[in-house]
Amino acid sequence: MADVVSFRFKSHELEHINKLSAARKTDKTTAARELIEYGWIYYVIQQYKEGKLSLERTAKELHISVGELIDLLADFGIKSPIAFEDYLEGLKNI
Repeated sequence: MADVVSFRFKSHELEHINKLSAARKTDKTTAARELIEYGWIYYVIQQYKEGKLSLERTAKELHISVGELIDLLADFGIKSPIAFEDYLEGLKNI
């Protein structure tokens, strides 16, 4: 069961929620949840980028596999931490 939490948003924060809600044709609650999730992803990736989280820990925090994380890091323009030789070795082991 989900907890109920109430927030007080500043006007510009509410504007962001309203814009996303309109763009996605969804309710404000769903839009707010989506923005919170995006914020969490950004925060965790920043922690990884600053060397505060390992690749494995970052993947666990985001509830995704290491492979999915590497793709996500590429989307953010962060170079893969795995060398091509390591990738080839992993393919051999499959």
